[in-house]
Amino acid sequence: MKQITYFIFIGIFFTSCSHRIVRTDYNVNKSDYKNCDVIIKRNTNIKDTLITKIGEIKLGESGFSTACSEEHAIKILKKEACAISANLIIITEENRPDLWSSCYRCRADFYKYNDTIKRESSANDKIYQPEKVKQRVSKDRKNNTVVFIGSVIAGVLIGLLLI
Repeated sequence: MKQITYFIFIGIFFTSCSHRIVRTDYNVNKSDYKNCDVIIKRNTNIKDTLITKIGEIKLGESGFSTACSEEHAIKILKKEACAISANLIIITEENRPDLWSSCYRCRADFYKYNDTIKRESSANDKIYQPEKVKQRVSKDRKNNTVVFIGSVIAGVLIGLLLI
């Protein structure tokens, strides 16, 4: 029993409390993070003549993630984009927190505009305005709380039935 507890403790200790990040076609260090102005869009097609793809990212969960809301994910996406000098993020896939995961998960592509005029005339999708993101995060937290309470009640009931 001691060994099982020891292995669980080591697993939790070495697991990040944030998103699991999988990068494709680029590398970045946290020391490269900086602030810049990045445009965020969802499932948008832009002509290849206007943009150049720099890389892809997948934000998942590490198993014991706690700081993995949509708001936190967007901060990571922006920092990653700024670190590689991208000025456009297109989110290609989103998964909201659900019964199986309390984390917001997504895939995104990083692009750089070839023409600064096109970049200046482009704007974020309205769904990524900070107040709208905060509303969705609040709703996700309420849903996670309901799922947690339901899970505890189900666990207690199953435990009582087994005794």
